[in-house]
Amino acid sequence: MILKRYCVIALLAIMVMVLSEGSPITVAEESTLQSGEMEYGGYVRTYEYYIPSGYDGSEAVPLLFSFHGLGSSGEGQRYLTNFTAVAEQEGFIVVFPDATSLDTEGNECAANLPALPGSNIQWNVGGPWSLQYCADVDDVGFISVLIDLFENEYNIDESQIYATGMSNGAMFTYYVALKLPETFAGIAAVTAPMTTNMFEEGVTSPLSVIVMMSPDDPIVPYESSGWLGSADATINFWIEANQTSTEPEETVWESTREDPTRIVRYVYSGGKNGTKVILYKIEDGGHTWPGGPQYAPPSVIGLVSNHIDASAEIWENLPRIQYELTTYGTTGGSITEPGKGTFSYYEGTVVDLVAVAEEGYQFVKWTGDVNTIANVNAAETTITMVSNYYSITANFEKTTGICFIATAAYGTPMAEEIEILREFRDEYLLTNPMGRVFVGFYNRVSPPIAEFISKHPSLKPIARAVLVPAVAMSTVAVNITPLEKIAMVGSVALVSMALAIWAKRRRGRSHDYA
Repeated sequence: MILKRYCVIALLAIMVMVLSEGSPITVAEESTLQSGEMEYGGYVRTYEYYIPSGYDGSEAVPLLFSFHGLGSSGEGQRYLTNFTAVAEQEGFIVVFPDATSLDTEGNECAANLPALPGSNIQWNVGGPWSLQYCADVDDVGFISVLIDLFENEYNIDESQIYATGMSNGAMFTYYVALKLPETFAGIAAVTAPMTTNMFEEGVTSPLSVIVMMSPDDPIVPYESSGWLGSADATINFWIEANQTSTEPEETVWESTREDPTRIVRYVYSGGKNGTKVILYKIEDGGHTWPGGPQYAPPSVIGLVSNHIDASAEIWENLPRIQYELTTYGTTGGSITEPGKGTFSYYEGTVVDLVAVAEEGYQFVKWTGDVNTIANVNAAETTITMVSNYYSITANFEKTTGICFIATAAYGTPMAEEIEILREFRDEYLLTNPMGRVFVGFYNRVSPPIAEFISKHPSLKPIARAVLVPAVAMSTVAVNITPLEKIAMVGSVALVSMALAIWAKRRRGRSHDYA
């Protein structure tokens, strides 16, 4: 069944190439469309690329690859997608590479493969279903070299390199992203799921993934078949790899009299580094590029959906520039999350920060670019990336001579519970004049007590035992609702009044019976 479908794909690809000859480029400057070739892996590799007319090299620009389907070409893919118009408008460079065309005569591997029209032109997607696989054509290496070439020749933003593709080119889009980790910020695959061999690949770096497929595609099945996985399995693979939410947000483009197709977009967000997984499920659609040409009769390839322009929609939903976060730790501790160094995240990503003190030290506060840190006084907090660059430092101070509570609790499970006391201090004591007086008094008397405890370790268990009631009271105070807090204060007041009355009467009786 798959081989029959691929035969149709090949014929259709040839039709696309024929239709693309002489097709106009709807951009400002046709002269900015160029072609190139190189010798790589024993083959002459060719490609087309488009430089937007506004490019002058002064600013780094994104780089997008778009891979053609079985039997087609970079020129055919350019015609199908019209990515040149989007590149002109949005200011990125787009590349349309060509797969290899292999001769079947005298090729032993070809004897084991069906002779399908156009099937000698396709991408090696890592499985034994093509001449390219049998001949060990290094398409991944070719794309890697192309990326290096464009980075050397043009001012490319390395955090905004993307891959897209149609049909066999969509399969290769998945494959090249898996084989070149940390290269692509996002990929978009149209009219094809992953092949079965790809599900065995490990994902070492998260990236956003867009899939556009129709359950009614007459060429490539939506459900798994032979060496093709299903669209749902493909989406689930990337949901797990990126650790996104499993409950999507849905958007629907309903069918109309002019366009009977219906599109449901499922957005799975909240992944690592702000990644997303997006499925466009195109009901009553076909083996087509949404918003593109109806390059063959609907009876053969199904309908083109015109509710969206796939190229513009893909570009809008690919992740944008990554922002940098650099973390440091002063003497006495380190940052275990995300670690020491510089890290890249997408805009809006919430990053966990965890500072861990060494023995004899305690965390004090975060300093630097801390405007979006949730709590600068908490060792475990978060920062939201809303700027191009953040540099923050975790500060530590010696425990001895600072805080007798931390000195007594350090190195024990109770050290974590002391965070409750800090919350109690920040929420209750420092928010009123009497509390601030108490904290100031504590800061004055604590250093000598801490020093004394450090010199007499046997006192630590005693100090910890004394702290238990304070921690318990603070835990209750911090974790109850405002109404419960009022009730607790009222109860404490009533108990205090009862104790005062009892003590007064007791003193009176003692005087009487003295």
